[in-house]
Amino acid sequence: MAKLRITDYLTELKTEAAGLRSVCEPGVLDRVAPSRPDTTVAGILLELARLYRWTVDALFTAPSEDRDIPQPPPVTAAGPAVLDAYDQSLAAVLDAVEARGPESPAWTWAPVEWRAEFWHRRVAVATGLARWDLQMAVGATAPVPVALAAEAVTEVFEAFIPVGARRGAHPDANGLVQLFAQDADTTWFVRLREGRVALLDQPDARTELQARAAGSASDIALALWGRLPFGICDVVGDERLLQALRVE
Repeated sequence: MAKLRITDYLTELKTEAAGLRSVCEPGVLDRVAPSRPDTTVAGILLELARLYRWTVDALFTAPSEDRDIPQPPPVTAAGPAVLDAYDQSLAAVLDAVEARGPESPAWTWAPVEWRAEFWHRRVAVATGLARWDLQMAVGATAPVPVALAAEAVTEVFEAFIPVGARRGAHPDANGLVQLFAQDADTTWFVRLREGRVALLDQPDARTELQARAAGSASDIALALWGRLPFGICDVVGDERLLQALRVE
């Protein structure tokens, strides 16, 4: 599996946050994003503010195997105060990411190495997805950048699926799936077996694919994260196996 990895998450975070903020003004806070019909622009901003605060806590708290770092309480605000809450939380997380290098020790909730890089990627990916959502709410979107979208796909398999953050139960999903991001020249091979999911470096050449999705890294990431249907990609085989990979 080829891997396109980002080394400067801070720059990605700043870029995506600037794009997000450019479409947010008091007049759009009550709009519902078509890709997130369960919430509003304000709700998405407050979700991000909460994630940013959690990230700051995780980056500046000495990690201990005996103690998790709980999410902070939901951020509550209304009207223009939503933008203030978001801006303050963004400023704090930018400072934290800059201060705590990717190799710094940091607790994580996922089965990955306890390093600050986990949180750097988490906030960059979340901000990129939210930027796309909020642009959808105002009627104009740009794809998630290629490298960041590839990270969003990898994060699904390294962090979210291992902790059970999938959309629905899929106990009967069995087979080998290939995801190919054409613009990133990056491939993920995924094996589903009795509801379990494993990311493979390289499948056995004798194993037949049951499903394949090819498209831009952005389209594959947005499909995995439930923003778009997999039909946006070039799909061959059993699309139900692709649906079994979608995360919350």
